[in-house]
Amino acid sequence: MPALQFVRDTLLNPRSPACAWRHPFMAGRLFGAALENAFLGVTTALATGGSRACPVCGWRGFRMRNFLSGDEVIRHCICPECGSFDRHRLLVQGVRKELAGRHGWSPSVMVGFSLSTAVRYVLEHEGLARCFRSDIDAGVHRFSPDFTADLRCAPLASDAVDWIFCSHVLEHIAELEDCVDELLRVLKPGGSAWIQVPFEPGLAHSHRIPIDPHRAHAHAWQFAPDFGLLLERPGWTVQEFIAEDVLPRADLHRYSVDPRERFWLATKDA
Repeated sequence: MPALQFVRDTLLNPRSPACAWRHPFMAGRLFGAALENAFLGVTTALATGGSRACPVCGWRGFRMRNFLSGDEVIRHCICPECGSFDRHRLLVQGVRKELAGRHGWSPSVMVGFSLSTAVRYVLEHEGLARCFRSDIDAGVHRFSPDFTADLRCAPLASDAVDWIFCSHVLEHIAELEDCVDELLRVLKPGGSAWIQVPFEPGLAHSHRIPIDPHRAHAHAWQFAPDFGLLLERPGWTVQEFIAEDVLPRADLHRYSVDPRERFWLATKDA
């Protein structure tokens, strides 16, 4: 998004949670984080060494780019080289561990719903088959979808896909139950769905919310740590992986991964 449009949609928009005169604290956070991003190149050039690294593309440096929106600011979140978020960096660690444990096996058919460029990059550079990317809108060039798909009724055959990647998609769809049923349906027996969703800090129970057209995220759900219960179905086994439990503390810092970040691996019964 162009800088002027971003300022207009956030700091100068009365409906924005970062409106400068209605929400000055959030506006100040956003402005400060934007300045850090603006001087990222200079900071990197002047710094010696660097304690941050990206397991996706191999980048190393002093600091990562901040994520900015009218709703939130996440510092040290985005790799300056490949654009991966901390959730992507955690997920690729899980993918590599899974592949290493399967002794040469690799999925032949993979589908990603709004799959990030970073995850697709890793899959291709691991020597795996192409992962087909889908989105509900073919015009969303950020994801460069190979085909359009409504996850509530996926245009895929039953028992057809080895691996599915569904990261930060389910929170946007009110009909969560239908989506989860579809993920289970299209997986091959023994196939797995890699699932990620955002959490609302301090929330005890997941629940539906009205979609706010004035917020950048347009969420239909707020998810809590009980999200895994919403995935449970006869026919597959769901495992939860939390960053602080699967990565050493040093790697959490080096890869700029939030210790609370997590993913679920739902494997269909063989």
